[in-house]
Amino acid sequence: MSYFEDINYAIINKKEAYKGKRVTVEEVIYDNGNKQIYREHVKAGNAVIILAITDDNKVLMVREARSAIGKIILGLPAGKLEKGENPEKAAIRELEEETGFKAHDIKFLREVFTSCGYTDEKISIYLAKDLEKTKQNLDEDEELEVLEIPLKLFKEMIDKNEIITASTTIAGLHYLLYVENNDVIDEKMKK
Repeated sequence: MSYFEDINYAIINKKEAYKGKRVTVEEVIYDNGNKQIYREHVKAGNAVIILAITDDNKVLMVREARSAIGKIILGLPAGKLEKGENPEKAAIRELEEETGFKAHDIKFLREVFTSCGYTDEKISIYLAKDLEKTKQNLDEDEELEVLEIPLKLFKEMIDKNEIITASTTIAGLHYLLYVENNDVIDEKMKK
């Protein structure tokens, strides 16, 4: 039995309800063979998030306003892929743009869909090490503060639910799970 498979719903009607700079919303009516189902899909595209760890075991994090939830939060550097961009190159670019650090060792960890009940957004999670201080180059509409959080404190913040975004939490837990279990992830990086 496969836990993942393509759905075979017939599309009865599909229309673009909204098109913005960042997302498109489409309304779709499906027929699943038994009944018609209405859905709204937010087409957000793909993104990357980077767990960057300095030589002295500090996690590079960004503190920024997230107007959709009305909060200033702490998260990992992240961003959308540009059209046709390779996720690994996007991770290197976004890390340097947001933090002013260039990664000389970057490894793919996993992919996650942020909320597949309504959006197609897929985030590729990367681990970055061997960092070189360069220059921050924020997008025109970005305003953020870069912090270096000791790895132990980062773990405590996840444990205390002080890290509230799904992608930062997943990236952190994935890394911490393997590091705390005999450095399995570091062995995978060597392959």
